Amino acid sequence: MIREELFSLLSCKTNEDLLRIFPVKYENLETTPLDDKPIENKRYVFCGIPEQIHVLSKYNKDLVRFKLSITGKLINCLLYKQPFYLPKLLKKDFGVYVLYYSDTRKFYVVNAIYDPESLYALSGIRPVYSLPKGVQTSYFTSNVKKILSSNLIYTFNHKIPSRYVKKYQFIDEGLAYKYIHFPKDNDELYKGQRLLKYEEALAYFVNSLKIKKDVEEIKEKEIKKIDHEMINSFVKNLSYKLTNDQNNAIREIISDMEGSKRMYRLLQGDVSTGKTIVSFVSLYANYLRGKQGVMLSPTFELTKQHFENSLKVFNNYNIRICLLYSGLSTSSRKDIIDKLKAGEIDIVFTTHSIFNDDISFKNLGLAIVDEQQLFGVKQREILLSKGEWTDLLMMSATPIPRTLSQIINSDVEVSSLIEYPTGNRNVETRLINSADPIIHKAINKALESRRQIFIVAPKISEGKNSKASAENIYKEIISMYGEDKVQLIHGKIKKDDQDIIYKDFLNNIKPILVSTTVIEVGIDVSSAGLLIIYDANYFGLSSLHQLRGRIGRSGKYALALLIYDGNDQEAKDKLDFLAKNNSGLAISEYDLLHRGPGDYWGERQTGRKGFLKITNFVLDQKIFSAAKSDAIEILNNLSDKDNKNYYDSVINENKTFLA
Repeated sequence: MIREELFSLLSCKTNEDLLRIFPVKYENLETTPLDDKPIENKRYVFCGIPEQIHVLSKYNKDLVRFKLSITGKLINCLLYKQPFYLPKLLKKDFGVYVLYYSDTRKFYVVNAIYDPESLYALSGIRPVYSLPKGVQTSYFTSNVKKILSSNLIYTFNHKIPSRYVKKYQFIDEGLAYKYIHFPKDNDELYKGQRLLKYEEALAYFVNSLKIKKDVEEIKEKEIKKIDHEMINSFVKNLSYKLTNDQNNAIREIISDMEGSKRMYRLLQGDVSTGKTIVSFVSLYANYLRGKQGVMLSPTFELTKQHFENSLKVFNNYNIRICLLYSGLSTSSRKDIIDKLKAGEIDIVFTTHSIFNDDISFKNLGLAIVDEQQLFGVKQREILLSKGEWTDLLMMSATPIPRTLSQIINSDVEVSSLIEYPTGNRNVETRLINSADPIIHKAINKALESRRQIFIVAPKISEGKNSKASAENIYKEIISMYGEDKVQLIHGKIKKDDQDIIYKDFLNNIKPILVSTTVIEVGIDVSSAGLLIIYDANYFGLSSLHQLRGRIGRSGKYALALLIYDGNDQEAKDKLDFLAKNNSGLAISEYDLLHRGPGDYWGERQTGRKGFLKITNFVLDQKIFSAAKSDAIEILNNLSDKDNKNYYDSVINENKTFLA
């Protein structure tokens, strides 16, 4: 690989772009003592000379067996699926730092440093990178080392205003890069991270607070008050009583809608806390002020579900409602577009179809975005541009603890739903292996109780040898329970066919549904009582919690089985945490802590994934707090040249990111 290829694969244009690909974590390479009886799955670090090296080559990969002498004992080691040239390094009798996991019979080498004089070996700190396929860590780090060992290191200037460099006594930018990539000790690592984390946090807040400021500057000429008595009557006539949280959220939303500034609010609440009915009340309030409303959802299934539920909720009201999606006939689509322009439709439920240029409204007053993390900032802007004074309500089933929400959601106002309309959810979660007999016992019990069953796999198909694919699981379940009870659904099935599948499942005609994650958001089957997730380690924690939200929605006992046959301790810890916690707040905090700052929010979220490569919302709250105060100061004093130059650079960088 040549340098140009490396830069292309990493989407880098400059040397500094390369330096800003930071380690995702650091491994401690301090040697650990060898236990008398090695503990299964325990991490060991040894230094030794390899002996009795045997190489088995297959498919250009080498399986290498060797022994290490540790405190007078020879231990068996296995280096698995290595590129053909790496085993040759072992034969040079270099001392070896090796990272081991034990299965009590042999040690699997998951990382090895063949040069005992390397900086990693000397410092005991090894950076770990997440690089694209085809990019070797050794080649990447050698390029980073070349940049940092040249005079180029002195050309990197601070990105933040100079007074903050003095205020916090930050080290030079080039030195920070060196300490991040090649720390000699924890003190150097801390100094490098301190500067680069602050830079990210400051840019994050300058962007998010600018968005909030821009929204607050938009003022409607005529404010039409909403009839609160009619809202109260609407809520009173619902077939169920709203929680205090739901009522408070409705009051906050209506207050925003009656204000002189555009509403820019996030409604967050755990699965089954009742966000949908709050959104319907908001749409009704918007109807009362004579304006059109739109509700955008990420999937057709969720959109249609919202549409059908709205027909029931608004049954006794003279509200004109429609469903707009990509599968409509040309004539039906044209009819809806014409009516939206003429103001003859009050509420439209839609998917991504709404972003088409030929769709406009006569008087759009409220836009609601469900599962907002699945949409980008530009998409929200396009939606808002379809109305002159459009309020925005975003919804998310990922609740954030209040202290973190004030950091993460600094650009929006937040309403939170904590209470469950049905009381506390009664869902038990267990972590099991695929051979556990509880799987079929639970299926049989659910069938006897006439409770529906979700069985989820991470992929549609992975070939004949992959048991945990949706197609293979479907075949297995059919062989045991018969075609009259089982269905398969995934994203490649036609929408009309999906509709039939969902109806048969909802009506308990075919009570077992094998699927991919197409059922993750919004599918509401109140009588579903069992969820089985194969290869659960492939899913993020928030996705698993969302999937778990498909069962137990009536408040009755439900069971979720997480299947994992591997030995990765981090994966086990993650799944075990989910098994012991039903609180979305606790799960979101764990996710923020362990998944990394860039993974939490949806793709292309301004001030979020684009900027946060090294900071962590949970661990770095003090840095975020200081950066927020400084960002406010910068935005309030743009007449200062230093502030203005920094502000322009950050805003332009964000525009490039979102383009």
